[in-house]
Amino acid sequence: MAVRPWACYLAILLVASSILCFTNLGEISLWNNNEPRYAYTARNMLESGDWITPRYKGKLRTDKPILTYWLIAASSKLLNRGSVDEFSSRFPFALMGLLGVMVTFFFGASLWGARAGFISGLTLLFTNEYIITARRSTPDMALCFFILMTLFLFHHGYNSAERKKLLYALAYVPAAMGFLTKGPVAVIIPGGAAFVYLAVRKDLREIKRLLSIPGIGLFLAVILPWFLLVTPEFSRDFFLLHNLKHGLKGLDHQKSWYFYLQALPGSFAPAAFFLPAGVWFWMKEEERYNSPLLLLLIWFSLTLLIFSMAAAKRVVYLLPMAPAIALLTGVVIDRFWEEELGKGFSALAETGISLSFLCLAVVTLLPIYFKFQVERWFPALAIIPISLFIFHILKRFETKAGAVVSLGVLFFAAHGLYFIHYQPQYDKLHRSAKPLAQKINAVVNDAPLYRLGSFDAALAFYLDRSLLPKIRGERDLNELLLKEHHRFFIISRTKHWKRLDKTVKSRLRVVFIFLNRGKRFVLLESPGPEPSR
Repeated sequence: MAVRPWACYLAILLVASSILCFTNLGEISLWNNNEPRYAYTARNMLESGDWITPRYKGKLRTDKPILTYWLIAASSKLLNRGSVDEFSSRFPFALMGLLGVMVTFFFGASLWGARAGFISGLTLLFTNEYIITARRSTPDMALCFFILMTLFLFHHGYNSAERKKLLYALAYVPAAMGFLTKGPVAVIIPGGAAFVYLAVRKDLREIKRLLSIPGIGLFLAVILPWFLLVTPEFSRDFFLLHNLKHGLKGLDHQKSWYFYLQALPGSFAPAAFFLPAGVWFWMKEEERYNSPLLLLLIWFSLTLLIFSMAAAKRVVYLLPMAPAIALLTGVVIDRFWEEELGKGFSALAETGISLSFLCLAVVTLLPIYFKFQVERWFPALAIIPISLFIFHILKRFETKAGAVVSLGVLFFAAHGLYFIHYQPQYDKLHRSAKPLAQKINAVVNDAPLYRLGSFDAALAFYLDRSLLPKIRGERDLNELLLKEHHRFFIISRTKHWKRLDKTVKSRLRVVFIFLNRGKRFVLLESPGPEPSR
């Protein structure tokens, strides 16, 4: 029995995605402030039994809607008996990363054939920002997946005579899930892309069909119950502060308008390298306004424009456009492999492949830059992509299949080496808050623990305390020393501790000083107030 090509492609994508998305997923500690905050809030949800109101350190958390916390909490309950750890908090997003690759394959295969879909799926998997975000417990991967699903259903509905109404209605469900993940942007990007696409095609009647009454009903049925149950304070802060004000003025992450243009090539390599060839290919099509490439270009351009206009900017905000440029890359490489489409197209496609080889050569230097404990021979690995680059340049890319296959193997090897070998050791040496938390917990046990000054959320998560009261200054500390009648501890950065008055410091015993992630922490002990005479 002959095996169909699409089945082989799907199997390869499934295996490659599983390896890159799930290997060592639970071996890396929660990094930066976002991952532990979402995990901490989900753990609080499980412990309190309140699945409606997200709370972080006892306070209402209004940054994002509820779905991210539900995903982490549900995953932890099913996989880990309610205990939130690295694997259970990241599992839902790694799964969505894998599913996103699969949907991209089917999207590309339905447009240009199984091989183009396969290349599109691999390109998305190898896109730097995509695979890194798929291994984090943050809402960005979920948002990307839901936007992809919304536009996938829209496009198939638009091109289907029999199931148009059904597919249009179903497209509102992932849009609603995205809204519960990150808010209005989950509707603005796919809705805006669909509207502009239909307007450019002068198919305004289709816009009326797209505004499906059953679809709007499904959308409201998904989002309204939680928004009606949660406190009004959440809705007010989320929409006015974290969306409107954050977008217009920027609460943090303020960057220049051209920030994304600088970040795009490296963060979204290798897909970004093939954008010029994709645009050229679309412009040379006879019916360019009837081409599915038009939707992809609008999807990419609208995402870039919306987030470039916002005051707050982070590279990960652009993640929803990753499937669009991966699909563009899929058709570019497929056509380059299959046939000549003119010198201009060939030159642009060859440039994309050349930049991809050079990008892989640079990747071998990144572990040294990030201070990984790399073997001395490791930089010599750059010889492999550079040699292949020179070989294909000299051959004038006559071996097109060889160029594409070697790129795929090298990108898989580069990501695999990073996630399987180097990231775990870098985590233990430079990024993990676990060693400090374990040392503190071994000393403190059940005694009260306070924090002086601020430190990142990862330490708070690994200390595994529902609330870590903050001492805001010397006055607070003096009051605490007077009223606390039992032995207690204080964790602080050494720089905060050194600023204290000598008389206050004399009443606190230094238990230990610990270097963690390049910062010095001190654990202080107080036996309680002095007895009255």
